[in-house]
Amino acid sequence: MALTLPSFAKINWTLEILGKRPDGYHEVRTLLQTVSVADELTFELAGQGITVHCDHPEVPCDETNLAYRAAKLLSDFTSAGKGVHIRIAKRLPVAAGLGGGSGNAAVTLLALQKLWDVRVEPRDLFGLAAKLGADAPFFLIGGTCLGVGRGDEVYPLADVNEEFLLLVNPGISVPTRDAYAELPPELTKPKAIIKMPLSFEAAYAAIARPGAPIPLINDLENTVFARHPALVEVKRRLKQVGARGVLMSGSGSTVFAIFDSAEARARAEDGLSETGWRSLKARTLGRTEYLQLLG
Repeated sequence: MALTLPSFAKINWTLEILGKRPDGYHEVRTLLQTVSVADELTFELAGQGITVHCDHPEVPCDETNLAYRAAKLLSDFTSAGKGVHIRIAKRLPVAAGLGGGSGNAAVTLLALQKLWDVRVEPRDLFGLAAKLGADAPFFLIGGTCLGVGRGDEVYPLADVNEEFLLLVNPGISVPTRDAYAELPPELTKPKAIIKMPLSFEAAYAAIARPGAPIPLINDLENTVFARHPALVEVKRRLKQVGARGVLMSGSGSTVFAIFDSAEARARAEDGLSETGWRSLKARTLGRTEYLQLLG
């Protein structure tokens, strides 16, 4: 028995660093969004044990792989007593700010409940996902979400719709840990964190209004751009070719751009063709469609 599912990417419309938490992590406030580009994961029922194969040489296939870790967590939690072979067809760039590994982990949790015929209550499922990474709980629901805490406390919002996105990656890998390690002192001082009231309308009204400009914010950009000046050029070129908005996603190194039409996006892609950068056409993926595609 086998099951094949997409593992979609995310972008961050906003990513604000609010300070250092007592547990050593950073308090963040972020607006997360699933988009239509994806890896593909195939899960094949096995008698015992967990194995992972990936077609990308930079993705580990041992116990450090997030899909492996998700399967192990679920197996231990449910005492399923079954095994699985996981094949990952990697279509997203690696260490690129798109949540590829976290998405793989979340999809594994969802898929193996079906394959192993086990049921985990939503509260417990989100708890397992949070152990696998700050973005993993978000990928259990998708769409447009507010993320607070470490980013793993997610609250669904009305979906933002943008049809003409272009994701550009110049072939640079940026480990998340490095991006946070080099933040300026004003963003890392231990302090009392004032959490934003969970007024969803106020949180995202500026981007949910049809035709309103999206206030793109990423507090990690300056730090990552200082170490990787090629990303400055990616952003500059995307603005030059007519993007309505441009921002680095997450901790990088993918930069996404918003266009007003398919024609404008195609012209931009043509204008970047000589750079050798990888570009992916995408659109936002609303929650209902996202969950339907995950079955």
